Amino acid sequence: MHLLFAALLLRHWLLATDLHVEPGRGRALPAAYARDTNWALLDSTVAQMRKADPAPQVVVLSGDFLAHHFARSVPLAERTMARIARTFDAAFPHAQFVIVPGNNDDPCGDYRATPGSAYFRYFAHLWAPLVDRNGAAPDFERSFGEYGWYTARLPGGLRAIALDSVYWSVVYRRCANYHPDAPQRELRWFAQSLEGLPRGTRALVVMHIPPGVDPHSTLITHRLLIVPFLSEDVSREITRIFSEHAQAIGFVIAGHTHRDDFRLFGGVPMLLAPSVSPVYENNPAFLRLDLASGGVLQDYRPFFYDEWSGRWRAGQSFDQTFGVKAFSAADLATIHARLAADPELRARWARMFMSQSGDRDINSGTWRTYWCAQNELAAGFVGCAGLGRRVELLPVAAGAAAALVLAGLALLAVRLGRARTRS
Repeated sequence: MHLLFAALLLRHWLLATDLHVEPGRGRALPAAYARDTNWALLDSTVAQMRKADPAPQVVVLSGDFLAHHFARSVPLAERTMARIARTFDAAFPHAQFVIVPGNNDDPCGDYRATPGSAYFRYFAHLWAPLVDRNGAAPDFERSFGEYGWYTARLPGGLRAIALDSVYWSVVYRRCANYHPDAPQRELRWFAQSLEGLPRGTRALVVMHIPPGVDPHSTLITHRLLIVPFLSEDVSREITRIFSEHAQAIGFVIAGHTHRDDFRLFGGVPMLLAPSVSPVYENNPAFLRLDLASGGVLQDYRPFFYDEWSGRWRAGQSFDQTFGVKAFSAADLATIHARLAADPELRARWARMFMSQSGDRDINSGTWRTYWCAQNELAAGFVGCAGLGRRVELLPVAAGAAAALVLAGLALLAVRLGRARTRS
C-alpha cells in the first residue's frame, strides 16, 4: 500500500532528443538504421509518446531538431522547425516544454549556432507558446532568440536552466559577428542563475552537448588522442559550478551522444538521453521520466522502436536495469563502481546504451573507454583508461605531422558525430 501511494505521487515527464528530421525523406515507413528521422518516424514517435503518457506535465526536447546534413537553407529550416513545433503542440497542448538548441539546429552549418540572427529569433517565436505555457518563461522569446539560453519555472517548484552548450564545443565557430564573448558570458550567466535561485528551489539543467570526454571519437583515434566534447577549460568550469551548487541541482539532462547513459560530474547526476534518429545504428527511443517531490528523478523508462519488428516496445526502467531506487548521485556512483567488476551488469548496460539494437558500442575491448567517460574529464581519463604512456609517446612515436593528422581526424570525428557505414 505504501509503494502504491508513493507511485501515485510521482509526476511523469517525457524526454526526447536528437530528432534530426530530414524533411526531404517522405517514405510511409519510419526511417531505418543509418538514416536520420523522416516524417513517418517523427509522427510515430510522437504518437507513441502520447500512449506512454497522454498528459505529461513537462516535455523536454534537448536539441538537434534538424538532420545532420541539412541543406543550408533558412526557409527550409524554418518550415521544418515549424512543422516539428506544430506536431508536438497538437499532441501535448497543455504540457510545458523545455527546449535547447543543438549543434545541427542552424542552417549556417554544423556547430555554428548564431543566436541573435533573424533565423534564431524565428526559432524562438515558434516555440514560445509551448515553453511559456501559463507564463512559465516570460523572457524565453527574447533570451532564447538573442542568446540561446533562458530560465523557466517548472511544476513542483523546480526551475529550468536551459543552456546553449554549442558555444562551448571544441569545434564551435561563429557564423557571423554575433556575441563573440558568448562562451564565457554563458558560463557567468549559468553560475548567476544558480546563485539567484529562490530559497528552497532546485534546478533542472538542460543542455545538448555534455561535458567530458567523447569516448567514440577517442576510439576512432585508436586512443592516441583524448577527444573532449567541450573545451577542457569549460568542462572544468562546469564541473566546478556543479560542485558548488550540487545541493541546488536536481539533475542534468543532455543529448548529443545518441546513447542512453549517465555521467557524474561535481556530484550532480546527468542523464544522457538516447536519440530518436537511428542514424548511428541505435533503435529510435524516448524516455518517460518519473519525478518525486523536490525534483528527484526517481526512475525513467525507455520506449524504443524495434527496427527489425517495426513495433514500439517498452524497455526495462533504469532502476530495474541497475537494481537501484533512484537516479541520484549516490546511486550513479554505486552503479559505476559495480560496472568495473560485473560483466553481466556491463552486458545490460551495453544493451541499454544502444536502446536494445543489435549493434554494440560497448564490448570487452571498449567498455573501459566508455566507463571512464562517465565521471572523468580529459586529464583524469588518461589514467583511468590506462592511456598515459600512449598519449605521452604520441609526439615522439608519430612525429608532429602524424600528430596533426590524428588531431584533424579527432576533430572531424567530433563534427561528423559517430557516422559509420552499415556492416
